[in-house]
Amino acid sequence: MNARFLILGLSAAGALALAACESNNTVIYDPATTKTGLRATKTVSSEEMREVTVAAVQEAMTNAKFTAFLRKYRQEVGDPDACPILKLDKTINNTDDPDLNTSEITDMLFEELLNAGKVEVTMAEGAGRTQAIAASRDLEYDENFDQSTVAKRGTLQAARLVLRPKVTSNSVRDGGTQAVTRTFVLEMADVETGLVMWRFTKQLAFMKKKSSVGW
Repeated sequence: MNARFLILGLSAAGALALAACESNNTVIYDPATTKTGLRATKTVSSEEMREVTVAAVQEAMTNAKFTAFLRKYRQEVGDPDACPILKLDKTINNTDDPDLNTSEITDMLFEELLNAGKVEVTMAEGAGRTQAIAASRDLEYDENFDQSTVAKRGTLQAARLVLRPKVTSNSVRDGGTQAVTRTFVLEMADVETGLVMWRFTKQLAFMKKKSSVGW
């Protein structure tokens, strides 16, 4: 074996060994149950999103004003198990990260609200609005479909509640230390009266020390 082939062989072996090391250093975990504590100065992590959405929905569904509203609503409709329909707005991004995936926050809220069993989340309006509902209702014009199975006009139910989520951020620096605070705000209002019945604010903050190569 000449020197050239020997060098190529050693290089290939080194690359395979490096790839194996990188693969062995990868850890798979469930973000719903594991807290890594990792934070980035600009991007909101999925861990932060889940922490906030779980806490927010738990507080909303047990809030005194919401409980009173739910009791009154069920008396109005004459059904002790009735759940008001809620319109979930898209999460507003007021951070310094224009690429923040706020739809992830909205989706997590959607799931938590459904699992809470206290409200119905509409997909006919709000962030969950889907054209599939409108398209399916247009089947009344298609003679190939059994018209008795097609949704009729005037059956969509409007939301009684609206929930608006928002996330903002702020940072300050003192010498080689930077403190970053992210504020999550959720507001729930009664569509009929326009009054806000519940407001949730949670702040998550961390400090980062400047390294030799920058932040």
